[in-house]
Amino acid sequence: MQTYSEKLTSQYPHLAAAFASIPQGEMHLHRLQDLNNSWRNMLFSGATRDYTQVVVTEERPTLPAVDMFDIIYAGGGLNLLNAAIMTRRFGMRVLVFDRFTVGAVHREWNISRDELRELLEVGLLTPEELESVIQREYRDGLVRFHAEHIQVPAAELHLKGVLNVAVDAEKLTSLCMKKIQQQQPLGLPNLILHNTTFVRCAVQPFNGVTVDVIDASAQKHSYGARLLIDGMGSTSPIACQLNCGRPFSLVCPTVGTVARGYKWGSEPGAIDPEVGEVLVTTEEAHAGRQLIWETFPGAGDQVAIYLFHYAQAGTSVDLLELFDRFFEQLPSYKNTSSVEIIKPVYGFIPAGYNISLPWQKKPKVLAYDHVLSLGDAAAFQSPLTFCGFGSYVRNVRRITTLLAVALATNALKADELNLIRASEAVPAVARAFSKFMIAQPECTEAPWQVNETLNVFCRVLYDLGPEVTNAFFKDRISWRDYTRLVLKTPVYYPKIYKLALSTLSLTEMIGWITAWLQLGRQSAGYVLYRTVKPLLQSSPGSLANGTIKRAFPRLGLHIAAKREAMEQVARGVGERSTGTRKCRGIGYWFGGLWPQG
Repeated sequence: MQTYSEKLTSQYPHLAAAFASIPQGEMHLHRLQDLNNSWRNMLFSGATRDYTQVVVTEERPTLPAVDMFDIIYAGGGLNLLNAAIMTRRFGMRVLVFDRFTVGAVHREWNISRDELRELLEVGLLTPEELESVIQREYRDGLVRFHAEHIQVPAAELHLKGVLNVAVDAEKLTSLCMKKIQQQQPLGLPNLILHNTTFVRCAVQPFNGVTVDVIDASAQKHSYGARLLIDGMGSTSPIACQLNCGRPFSLVCPTVGTVARGYKWGSEPGAIDPEVGEVLVTTEEAHAGRQLIWETFPGAGDQVAIYLFHYAQAGTSVDLLELFDRFFEQLPSYKNTSSVEIIKPVYGFIPAGYNISLPWQKKPKVLAYDHVLSLGDAAAFQSPLTFCGFGSYVRNVRRITTLLAVALATNALKADELNLIRASEAVPAVARAFSKFMIAQPECTEAPWQVNETLNVFCRVLYDLGPEVTNAFFKDRISWRDYTRLVLKTPVYYPKIYKLALSTLSLTEMIGWITAWLQLGRQSAGYVLYRTVKPLLQSSPGSLANGTIKRAFPRLGLHIAAKREAMEQVARGVGERSTGTRKCRGIGYWFGGLWPQG
């Protein structure tokens, strides 16, 4: 009988040859096909599709205490960070399940040390544990785009402190699982279930939710909780139902490998252990796709290399085809003569509709009563870097604090839970930028256009300086600096006006302007917040806040959401202010009041 890889040989010869020697290659091929199918079913069924109702409202029998939890987490990847914090810091009883192995991840994680410190601040890791999950730290991060045929001078960026720490993802998730299992809130253990598939969720307005699952032996089980967190990723059936089958606007199909045996050094084709290649292109766009590489050295002689492209969520994307191209093109990018593949990495990394237009009543929906989407299921990471781990860590203190407030005040209705979401201000304005990274058909755009545009942005960011550049790549750029970026680009590249009109639709243009205004409003709000913060922290202020939480739970949660948003801005400002800032007069000083988003 033919193996699955053998069946794929004629259509994907490079993929089939590589996976034939990869550990558990057959399993990964089936998961790739499963992801492809889930993506197609979710996004290409048309506006009239009858979506599976996986969240329903119905009464259920009372479950025994051993099967009742404060929070149930569907999906066992980044959810583990949230679950570990909620049980250790806030004493919640949690259940985490995954249809595969809880804690198994299909992508390595990179972040900066400053951002990673959030895991210390929320009490998830000790300093020793934090150091133990760091595999490698780079001195430089390279951003370079192919310069053949472009009509502007080539410009590359060298980033300091951006995606420069390689994290051992499996070790971090293992630590989180250990911490979850060590806790016994109210004398009952937390629970972690592997190979357990979500079936449906029954919402009972006065009794929380009942979650139906199937285990590896096809046995059905039901568990109850006050809150269900949907962390089932980009193909989550809950996210699909919440947003009528269109939960995302942009997507970044990503494939790659973790491997050993690359040649080390600084010459072309070799791996420099001190450099992370953040965004690199080696050719022009082909077939409407601009392929982009990432390379991150990891532990020992291991290296993670990714290939991806940016796309509209409604366009056809195929991980199998992209993997075939990866193995075909990799030898022209890096020396692979002695490479041994340890594991493949892959997935669809989404970005959602991060901002509401003026005529829209509400932004992207994240919640039902007692049900909330987080992580890739919510798709609020940056549409520029598509780094789900970085976004999750940047927002983890904000999200867990608000979850604790919601559970403490029983503010678990859909409109209340919709207040608990990742920072939106900077990702929203970055969405317009990411549109320029999507290649158009050759009949409407030159194949070198994306590379030319990205070289222009590199040049403008270089002129604005490393402080602005780093903030831009970390979703922390200030309203003032983002405005400088926008105004400086057409001065250097007048063609950007015509290009913007052909790249952004009228709706997207209005959405971008709206997002820019909202970023400015957040910045102005922070100036006010910094003024009144001492009053809020005073005894009368704390007393008033506690009274509001008890008497008006939704208002209390709304106030907490605003406060946590401002505190997140403050942390970004604090990180940036550690750099050297010269005094340049009152105008520059006043500009410094506008904080990072």
